[in-house]
Amino acid sequence: MIEAGDAAPATWTVDFRVDDTDAAATRAAQLGDAVVVQPYDTPIFRQAVFADREGAIFSISQLRMRPS
Repeated sequence: MIEAGDAAPATWTVDFRVDDTDAAATRAAQLGDAVVVQPYDTPIFRQAVFADREGAIFSISQLRMRPS
């Protein structure tokens, strides 16, 4: 998590853990979700961000390595 600063409004995000980010991203797009951020790698996760048909934003994450 990062600090948003005093000027940023409080927000919630929903993240779903998946076994395969690329397969889940493909399936989400087939089901009508809009890809907001294509799958990308971080040091620990492979993630992607979507908007559902109602506009709700969510992300998916695949654990790539165990945090130390």
